[in-house]
Amino acid sequence: MSTALSRRSFLQMIAASAATGAFLVACQPASPGTVSESGGVVPTAAKTDLRIVSGQDITEIEVRKQIGQMYELVNPNVNIEIDVISGARSDSQLTMIAGGNPPDILYLNDFFQYAFAHKGLLLELDGYIERDSFDFTPYLPEAVEANRYKGKMIAMPFEVSVAGVVYNKNLFDEAGVPYPTADVTDTSWNWDSMVEVAKALTDESKNQYGFSMDSWMIPNWLLCYDQRYISNNKEITEETHAVINAEPTAKVLQYWLDLRNVHKVSPTAAMSQEISGFDRFMSGKVAMYTYGRWLNTFRTIQDFEWDVAPMPAPKDGHFASQMYILNYGIYANSQKADLAWDVLKFLTTKEPQTANVLTGMAIAVLEEVNRSPEFLNNAPPANNKVYADTLPYAALWDNNESGFMVYANQVLGQLYSGERTDIDAVLQEASDGIDRALDEWRADNL
Repeated sequence: MSTALSRRSFLQMIAASAATGAFLVACQPASPGTVSESGGVVPTAAKTDLRIVSGQDITEIEVRKQIGQMYELVNPNVNIEIDVISGARSDSQLTMIAGGNPPDILYLNDFFQYAFAHKGLLLELDGYIERDSFDFTPYLPEAVEANRYKGKMIAMPFEVSVAGVVYNKNLFDEAGVPYPTADVTDTSWNWDSMVEVAKALTDESKNQYGFSMDSWMIPNWLLCYDQRYISNNKEITEETHAVINAEPTAKVLQYWLDLRNVHKVSPTAAMSQEISGFDRFMSGKVAMYTYGRWLNTFRTIQDFEWDVAPMPAPKDGHFASQMYILNYGIYANSQKADLAWDVLKFLTTKEPQTANVLTGMAIAVLEEVNRSPEFLNNAPPANNKVYADTLPYAALWDNNESGFMVYANQVLGQLYSGERTDIDAVLQEASDGIDRALDEWRADNL
C-alpha cells in the first residue's frame, strides 16, 4: 500500500476549518515537470489517470476531490478524476459502461450493487485482500458484510449512516418541552412518549406540526420488530419470497398513519404532497423530522438551533435503525485494477475517513473515527454521539428492494397518499406483487 499521509500533516491541513465542519484543503496538484538550470521545463513521466464516481451533492463532490488530492500527495504520478453521476446512480453508471466509457471505481449502494455483481460488473477483491492480508477487524461488521455476495467480496465499505430525529430546539423552548433524550438506551423515549411530545409541539393555527417522517423511512421502525419485506435480502434463490404481509408491518403502518389521521401531529397526506417534511423542517414548521447523517444542508439553517435524538422505539419491540451504506467497487474490466485497489485501501484509512465525516454528511466505517473528537465535536448537531451509539443497533434493509418492490410500491403508494386506508388488503396486494416480481426475475436469471 502507498505511504499514508501522516495524521500530524492531516490535522495541520484541516486545523483552520475543522471547527466549522468543513474540510478545505489547499492541495496543489503535482507539477507536470521540473525546472532546469536554464529555466526550461523538463517533462516528467506522464501521470496515470484513475476515474472514480461521485454522487451529485456539491459537498460530496468537493470532499471526493479533496480526498483524491490527499492520495495524489503521496502518489504524485496518479491523477484522480471524479465522474459525477447524472440522474439515477445505477442507471448513470450503466450508461457509462454501455457507452464504452466506464469508470475504474464504481459508486455503490446496497439497493443496486448486488444487481451489478450479478451482471458481472464488479471485480472480486478476495485475491487482493488475501495477498495484502487486509484486516477488516477495525471496521463496522455490517458495512463489511454488506459487500459480500455469494461468498465473495465485491466492493469495499466507505461510509454509512443511520436514522435519527433532528429537532428544532427553538420550538421545544417556546413550548416549554424538554428536549428528547440523547441516550439510545433510554426506553422512556418510545412511540407513546413521542406522540405526547409531538402533541405539545403541534399548533395547527400556525400550520406547525410536531413530527414528520417520510414513507421511505418506515423500514427503520419495521426493524424494531425484526420485520422485513423479503425473506432474504441479498441473494435471490428459489425459496426467496415476500414476508411483507405480517402483523408487525401492519402495526408500523397503522402507527405511521395515525400520526397524521388520529393524533394530528403530522402533516396530512395532501399537505405532504404540497410541501415535503424536509422543507417544513427547514422552514421551522415541523419540530421533529427523521433523517440520516448524510445531508449537511441542515448546517445551513440560520433561523433556529437544532440537534438530533434517537429514533423512538415501540414498547413491544426494540431500538433499531436502518444502516444506509455507500461502497466503492472496481469495474470488472478496468485496465487499472491494481491501482484502483490501492485507492480503495486508501479510502478506508483514517485520514480520508475523517475528512469525509467532517463534512457532516456521513459516518465512518472505520470505527475509531466515530469515537474521535473530530466526529463527536463536529457540531451541529451537538449530539453526534447519537449516531455513533446507534451503529450497534443498525441493520441493513432489504437490499434488493428497488428491483422487487415495483409492483408493491404501486399499491403502498396508494396508502401513503391517503387514497386507501385498508392496510390488510394493501399488504396482501403488496405481497402478491413482490412474489410476482421475484418469479419474473427467476425466470430470466435462474
